[in-house]
Amino acid sequence: MTSAWSARLLSRILMLALACYCWSGSLGAGDKEDYLTADEVEQLREAQEPHVRLKVLGELLDHRLDKARAVRDPASVKPKPPEPKPDRKKNAKSEKPIPAEPAERNSEPTGTKSFQAWMEEYLQCLEELSDNVQNFSTAPLEPKAYLKSLNKLESTLQEHAQWIDQIESHLDKPEKKVVAEISDLLEELTGDLKEASEKTQEQIKLLKEAEKARSSRRR
Repeated sequence: MTSAWSARLLSRILMLALACYCWSGSLGAGDKEDYLTADEVEQLREAQEPHVRLKVLGELLDHRLDKARAVRDPASVKPKPPEPKPDRKKNAKSEKPIPAEPAERNSEPTGTKSFQAWMEEYLQCLEELSDNVQNFSTAPLEPKAYLKSLNKLESTLQEHAQWIDQIESHLDKPEKKVVAEISDLLEELTGDLKEASEKTQEQIKLLKEAEKARSSRRR
């Protein structure tokens, strides 16, 4: 019992250390804060669990592509689902009023960015995502949650790649150069995601077998 608990604790410490290493290493690489808002930087700092970090990075990536779409092809931008309305009955019973969210919480720098500028940010975010997948795929802390994040990310990237393929022939030369880099990295990252998914599925299988063996010994 003690040895199993110690192993889990050691695994958690190692993965948190790896998360901090990934964060500090990529920050030292240079351009992270050049394209992330202060709120996004804080989100990444707080997202130390591998599955949570991939989820946050996937959302940041999706946001950049939506902005690029709005410039190049506004009709292709999917409307965001409305925010859920607060339960007035619950709030009425609560003694403490719930403070309103700041209006500019996720504000971006003023000024209109071009399609190319958004796609350059997309490329930077994609590179960050690729680094994290490579680092985290070897020993995910919560295999089931991590596998769910991997599958969601793979589906998102497939949608992105399809749209990029559709508009690539209509781009000018500088835009095509950025998009070509993105396409290459998308292909590479998709392969890494599939490999990570296979490893994580195998890890889940081994954990189930170990749990089954422990249950048999108890009998």
